[in-house]
Amino acid sequence: MTTLTHEQFIQAVRDIAVKRLAEQERIAALDAKLVYGAGSRRTRGVTYFGAWKNGHEHALAEVCAFAEDSPVQIAGTTLHELGHVLAGPGKGHGKGWAECCDRLGLRFVRAAGTRYSLACFAPDIRIAIAKLMPLINDGKPQPRDGIDVTGIPLQFKIRPCSAGLGARGGKGRARKQMRRFVCSCGVIARVCRDDFPATCNLCGSGFIREESTTAH
Repeated sequence: MTTLTHEQFIQAVRDIAVKRLAEQERIAALDAKLVYGAGSRRTRGVTYFGAWKNGHEHALAEVCAFAEDSPVQIAGTTLHELGHVLAGPGKGHGKGWAECCDRLGLRFVRAAGTRYSLACFAPDIRIAIAKLMPLINDGKPQPRDGIDVTGIPLQFKIRPCSAGLGARGGKGRARKQMRRFVCSCGVIARVCRDDFPATCNLCGSGFIREESTTAH
């Protein structure tokens, strides 16, 4: 392999990291649809649970081009989003997500604004990624005078994930996270808990939690 596109690079990073996982987690990480998309300058990556279907529902994880600042950041964001895939819906940036990132070889990571460097990766991951980075040769996103290609002004402050625990990368007190539940007749309830054992008085059905989205 002499050159890589960004798309090939994030796939290669995933292939390197999943070798560290036990079989079931490795299958789950490889099951996710991993893409390199435009995104926005405000968000480095986003994971949508149950948003891709190919025989069954998969998570869809996007690494966002317009928040790109370096190949090492792209690698870090790739593992950040795979951490969400392994942790599952509704986990935000809590302890379970951080432990999944660690198993993937990503360390010292926050909900948003992580200053990615090779020191953020476990030694085996660090060496492999460092060998891949010089091979990327398909260019990079080009903003125009503070305006991205969609015509929207760029925002240079990376925002934290709305599903995260705590503010500004997980520091400070925890934020309450609203979950959305829907009954058979379409009544929507938003509550600050993972389960909602309630019955709709209109249709008599129980409330089912909708799939969640995680972004950073």
